[in-house]
Amino acid sequence: MHQSFARLRRQATAAMAGRAWVFGPVALKITLFGPSSNDGPSLVDYLGGVMDTLDGSSGPTFTYLPIIFEDDCQVVRSEVRLEDYPTRKYIIEVVIL
Repeated sequence: MHQSFARLRRQATAAMAGRAWVFGPVALKITLFGPSSNDGPSLVDYLGGVMDTLDGSSGPTFTYLPIIFEDDCQVVRSEVRLEDYPTRKYIIEVVIL
């Protein structure tokens, strides 16, 4: 899902419009649209993926700087829901508390 990861990082970077990432608490609201089924990742998996995309992360061969917040532990409130819809898309709202 690297294309989704890269697209979300680009859109988050544009939304931040040159502002530095947040050091305080944030809330996340994620609405997933798509066919309802029990196949695929859970809603918690999506939440974890979004948090890992918007904060800083690194591995043996890569480092990504934070975009919205510095670390997952800053997310103090979250809501993730699935809406039945014929095609897949998502809306992510970040509230700086």
